[in-house]
This record gives sequence, C-alpha cells and structure tokens, in this order.
Amino acid sequence: MSYLMSLQGGSLVYINEHISSLGAEVLVSVLSLTAITVMLYASRLRVSTQRVTILLIFVTLAALYKYDHGERFEQHGFYNLLVFLAIYIPLNLVLGVLYVLWRKIDRFPAYFAVTVLVGGIYVSVSLMHYRKVFDQGLRGSFDYSLGECTWSGRNIPFVDILPAGTQNFWAGSMHCKSELQRIDTNIDEDGVLTVRCEIPGSNVLIDILPETREWPLYDKDVWNGYNSLIINRTQRLTYYKDLPFVLNDTTQAVVVLCGSSSTLVSRVAPPISKLSVYTPPPNSDTRTRNTTSISVSPEIPHSNRKPPNVIYLMLDAVSRRQFHRQLPRSAHILRTLHQPGVSQITELFRYHSVGFSTDNNTKAMFLGEIYPKNPNTLPIWAYFRDRGYITARVESGCEDWAKEYNGHNYPQQDFAVSNRSLDYELTAPFCLPEFYPSVGNPFGNFKGPYSIIARCLFGRYLHEWAFDYLYKLRRELRPQPAMPQSTGKHRPYMVTVAFMEGHEGTGE
Repeated sequence: MSYLMSLQGGSLVYINEHISSLGAEVLVSVLSLTAITVMLYASRLRVSTQRVTILLIFVTLAALYKYDHGERFEQHGFYNLLVFLAIYIPLNLVLGVLYVLWRKIDRFPAYFAVTVLVGGIYVSVSLMHYRKVFDQGLRGSFDYSLGECTWSGRNIPFVDILPAGTQNFWAGSMHCKSELQRIDTNIDEDGVLTVRCEIPGSNVLIDILPETREWPLYDKDVWNGYNSLIINRTQRLTYYKDLPFVLNDTTQAVVVLCGSSSTLVSRVAPPISKLSVYTPPPNSDTRTRNTTSISVSPEIPHSNRKPPNVIYLMLDAVSRRQFHRQLPRSAHILRTLHQPGVSQITELFRYHSVGFSTDNNTKAMFLGEIYPKNPNTLPIWAYFRDRGYITARVESGCEDWAKEYNGHNYPQQDFAVSNRSLDYELTAPFCLPEFYPSVGNPFGNFKGPYSIIARCLFGRYLHEWAFDYLYKLRRELRPQPAMPQSTGKHRPYMVTVAFMEGHEGTGE
C-alpha cells in the first residue's frame, strides 16, 4: 500500500510540494518488504514455502512495474522502482552479512555495538563540521548583516558525509566507453573538410548537421519533434578524397563516418573576421528601451578601458553546496581568480534563486522578470548583441531556451528568436540519436539529457564537445592587431553554455 501511495503524480509543483511524503512512502515500503524478507529466512518454513514466497515477491514487483513504469512527473513508477531497489538490495545484503557474522563470530554483538558507537561519533562530528561550512563560499563565510534575511530551518547536510558514488553505484560505470578513433579530420579557413580514414576499403560519409539558429520557434518545439526535425534535415554526402569537400558558411558541425568509427567535427562559421556588426531592427532595438547599461566594477582600475567579455556557464540542477562538494578543483581555481585590483569573484548567497526549478530561475536570469509584462521579450544575449557584442549559445540538452521556457510569450511562432539574438548557435549535435532518444520518452533514466548514467557521444563526454566549440570560439575571438578595427576580432563577446549533467535523479 505504501508503494502505491508513492506513485501519486501530477505537475512539477505537485511533486515539489509532496516530495517528502512520496519519499517516505517509498522508504516505508522498503522497510516493510525487508521485514517480510527477514521473517521469511528467520522462520523455519519449508523450503517450498520459502520459494513460493520469494516468487510472490517478484511477481508483486513485476505487477507494480507493469502498473506504473512512467518516467515523468505524472507517472514516475520506473524511477520509484529504481529507488526502491537501490535501497532494498544493499540493505538486505548488509543484513545478510551481519547475520552470517553473528553466526560465525563469538561476542559479535559487542563488536557490533562498538562499531555503531564509533560510527555514530564519526557521523555526528562530520555533520557538525558540514553544518559549520554549509554557508561558506569561495571567499569564506557568509556575512550576515543586521536586517538581512538569514538561513531558516534546521539544516542536516547528510549528503556531505556520503562517499562519492554512494547514490549511483548501482547505475553502472560513469565513464564513456572509449572508442578507437581511426579518423583524422581537419577544416581549414576556407571551409574545406579533409578526412583521412585508416580503415582500408571503407567509404567515408559526411552528415552535415543543419544550422538551427535561423529556425522559427515552431520548429524548435521539444514536445513536437525538434530532435526528429534535426535528423530529417541532416544531409548525408559521400566524401571523395580526390575532390575538395567545401562546407557552406553556416555549417557549425558535421559527423564523419568511416566504417565502424564516427566522430563529430565542429567549427565557428562564418569566421569571426567575416562577421559584420549586427544592426537590430527598429521595432525591437533594446538600446531604445529604458534598461540598465552594462557596467563593470569600479574597483578594477583597467576595467573601464573596454567592455568586458562574458562567458556564462549554466550547470542546471546543481546547488551551490553541491558545486563545492562535487567540483572542488573548479572551486579552487575560482578562488585563485580573485585578485583585488585585478579581478574579483562574487558569489551569490541570497536572491539568485527565485524558484525551485529551471523555469523561473532562468527567466529571472535571462529575461530579468519571471512573468514578462510585454510580448516578444528578448533574452539577455539580444541586449548584448544590440550593443556590438558577438553572441553565441551552446545548448547541450537538445532544446531551445526561448521556445522551451518563454515560448508562450511570442504570439507569432514563426519568429526566429535565435536569429534575432545570436550570431552563433550549436544545438544539433546534442540531438543525435547516439545521445538523445529518437523514439519513446526522451527524458528517461538511462538515455538523454536526464540520464542517471554517463552522457556520451562518439566515445567522449557530452560536455567535452560543448567545451570544444567554446574553445574554438575563444580562439577565433582573440584580437589580432593586424586586423581592421571593423572586424569581429576587436569586438567583445557574450557566450552562454548550458550543461545538463547535474539534471539527473541520483544527486551524484
């Protein structure tokens, strides 16, 4: 009955409001079945009776899976079953080991009591430590000032004491399976693709991925086949080594196939040197609106010489504390960047979070308001572009932010928001069926942007391909004194990259 109660579903708001009770129901069901299992083996039942009981348990689990094996908020039985088994199996294995030790070792209860006592002391001291550092950031403790809001409630950061991998050890390897790459590729400044395949007798095929930046909103609907449209509009051509293979000026990425090997090749197209300064249309020119101008800190002496470059990395579904816990080396690097008089690090502790999900928080970040008062509200990168910045965005989750989170704000769905606000966009590679499911639920537990296992594409982590493109952008954007002042080489840039690796159900 408890497990059936845990299957209650609804909207994201409903799940957020009832997550504690739903989790409690799963835990009660685990403990109930564990009690049955213990009594089954502790009692002196006939072997045949035990076997029938075990079979009945398996039949019950199969029936529950058949009843609800959904992977959405409305029906989330598959995820519930995974959590159930992730607790039930280790718990019963531990109980089984303890039972064997109790039978084999004299005075085992005393040893066990001492172990529990020492473990309890260790856990208590650890929790006290992590409670103390919970509100500490990159530059020390959080500074409480009179009249400002403070942390509410009693925080018990038990997750901090768990060893790495505790919550997802059952999901398998978190590493991408290495693929032997027998392809060597290069794209020169003229857009000529050169491929060398080391597999004798294999034909080389090139999948030219479509440029999505110019697509209207109705083509970018995740719930209406955005990924399928990308696949359908991908053009496959045969590569001949004796003939030049020239890519057009808008192609950002291609997939090269050679026998059993495949790889992704991306580039910045058109080259920055050929990118003219964007002139916004009069009816949506953000410079004519009453907005706050872009400014930099007066504490940095040289900061007023030129507009700053902006790189915005969004790690979706990663809390501040989880960032410090899971990415300690990144946190250390950020600390070293704080050099008074040269650069400064600011860590937000309060109002950077205005909701419990991606929706409201990203609207506040990218629109400046959660509920836009006017139609056709443009994201922040449009404001940068209108002011002479080169703008680029990488979406590693196969979605378009403007359509997914603000699409209802545009009366005309044929409006191409990316074409209006971005110079470069890379999304198509992250919609390929090697990563993003082409059939069924794209937001499942074992494949796609919400997967609890490693997100891989052609033998590499998904985020590595995103960073590759980011590095190429930065190399392209490095100023060259010999270039004319009118070219993109001397213009500031604003790049946003969205990473979905933290958006999964295990918390690891």
